[in-house]
Amino acid sequence: MAKISKIKPNDIANGQGINVSVWFQGCPHHCKGCFNPETWDFNRGEEFTEVHINEIFKHIDKDGIKRNLSILGGEALCEQNVIGVIDLCKKFKEKYPDKKILIWTGYTYEDLNKDQRSVLPYIDILVDGKFEINKKDISLKMRGSSNQRIIDVKESLKQNKIIKIK
Repeated sequence: MAKISKIKPNDIANGQGINVSVWFQGCPHHCKGCFNPETWDFNRGEEFTEVHINEIFKHIDKDGIKRNLSILGGEALCEQNVIGVIDLCKKFKEKYPDKKILIWTGYTYEDLNKDQRSVLPYIDILVDGKFEINKKDISLKMRGSSNQRIIDVKESLKQNKIIKIK
């Protein structure tokens, strides 16, 4: 059962422009130097439900400000959260087909399992790879360490190879 840690309605730090950011709770990676270790514990947070989806939707165009959706963690694509993330992404794209969905994951694109890969048709950008403290670089956009990649998912699926965004 997916759990979330928090929803931030006006996030400018995670994504492009203004985003509604959702932090899923629980992470198996426990990266040294993680900026969000409070999201590691699978016993914290609250069960992700339709109430949360409705709250996210309520904020997307609030006050005439157009927002995209950023999904972070913890680990959004771990086995405990992935079904809830897929459900959110599917409903979001049905309601907002022109808005972007961005997901951050410690898994690499190449290592995504069948369940994790099933979210790809719904998302636009995947930031993949574990945070590595010895490769930390605060000058990078949308990622914390140089091993992490910003992937254009639509183009990657279309060309059947990883297309990185600089």
